[in-house]
Amino acid sequence: MKNSRLIIWGNYFGFVLMGMIVISFGATMPYIRREFGLSFEQGGLILALFSGSYLMSGLISGLLVDKVGHKRVLIGGNLGYIVGLSTLASSIQLTTVYLGVLILGMGWGICNSVVNILVNDSSRGDSKAMSLLHMSFGVGAFIVPLLFNSVLTLGYTWKRMMWILAVMALIAEVLVLKMQIPFIRTVKNASEKDFKIPWRYISVYMFVLFFYVGVENAFSGWMVSYLETDLKFSEGFSQGLLSTLWLTIILGRFITGTFGRKMNKSKFIVSVSASAFVGMFIFLVSTSAMWIAFSVVCIGLSLAGIYPLTMADANRHIHGSGIATAIVISGGGIGATIMPYLTGKLADQFGAVAIIGTILVSTGFMILFSVVNFKQNKSV
Repeated sequence: MKNSRLIIWGNYFGFVLMGMIVISFGATMPYIRREFGLSFEQGGLILALFSGSYLMSGLISGLLVDKVGHKRVLIGGNLGYIVGLSTLASSIQLTTVYLGVLILGMGWGICNSVVNILVNDSSRGDSKAMSLLHMSFGVGAFIVPLLFNSVLTLGYTWKRMMWILAVMALIAEVLVLKMQIPFIRTVKNASEKDFKIPWRYISVYMFVLFFYVGVENAFSGWMVSYLETDLKFSEGFSQGLLSTLWLTIILGRFITGTFGRKMNKSKFIVSVSASAFVGMFIFLVSTSAMWIAFSVVCIGLSLAGIYPLTMADANRHIHGSGIATAIVISGGGIGATIMPYLTGKLADQFGAVAIIGTILVSTGFMILFSVVNFKQNKSV
């Protein structure tokens, strides 16, 4: 019982840390760009490199889980956090920043893939368990802009924030080392050799996550820069809105976790994708603080349940396979890799408003593939 609680709460802490690490780039990006004199495109390249290494390591870790077990792979993921954050915190040139981001992204991909596999399979695709897990990510994402503001207020730089996260990653590593996670081959009702990936369904889930994670990462990664650069809002207001975004995502994931078992998951994903589109449109056309804040709340509540419900919905086709889970998650990794770089490149040419316009179009595609998923699963 004690070990079970350690596994559950240890993984929840791991996702809090993951939320802090991922969203820290959105909070610190204006300062990184300023220190190294980067364009929007170069800033987008950093975000793309972070997500690209996440994608590759996420796929590889899905294979490794089925071979060597969850614990060993998870230890490697947390080690990637520690080394990557320490490298960033001590960087004095751009090359070192790229290296740190590359290593950090590898840690993110491994931890995300392994913990999703572990929780999704052990809960048998329970939407409440998945929503609580991803709510933990939201908690970390909510905390990090507030913590970073405190760091700046005390007169420190963005690098001090990296050191704080590195210490937290060390704590997460100690927790994983203490966990007794059994080595269980994860495919049920079929041997690993006989299991065939149902590409018809899996590919649609990949596209949903491609656009969802791309939208979420690009929006949270560039929102502060857009508000400060184009709309001339203060640093405090912009960082506060980033925390507001993740506070509403936490609330939305709590609601999803509470009522998720009673929902038609495929249908709900369509509904919240449509409401996210409305929120993005309001954000794009608004200039007043009130409407901007309203749109951010709408976006946060709408985006909240898409990832955990998509993973829970996909469980009926995955059957606990590590590689099938990693393939679904890779859709999000590809989106997170392409979108920040693409939006950064467009921002250099057309201004930061192009970032939000591109995100709006991507949200429209997310609706499209959500509808396809709903229609496919009506007959299942």
